Amino acid sequence: MQKRDLELYFSTNLNKKVKLVIPEPRHDLTTAEIQDVMDLVIQKGIFGFPQGLAVEKLSARIVESSVEKIEI
Repeated sequence: MQKRDLELYFSTNLNKKVKLVIPEPRHDLTTAEIQDVMDLVIQKGIFGFPQGLAVEKLSARIVESSVEKIEI
């Protein structure tokens, strides 16, 4: 089974790095849409992290992996 995640990285008001993972993003997602979502997270303070509030965009990436379930 293939797994695909969008990882958004921010720095916080406490100078920590945090990651927000969005599973199975659309395949036609654009850079502009990703930037808009990251801006919204910062502007609205949508997510409170234990490491503080997101205040700056650092990076974003899409990670694809293969997951094999093992029956026990």
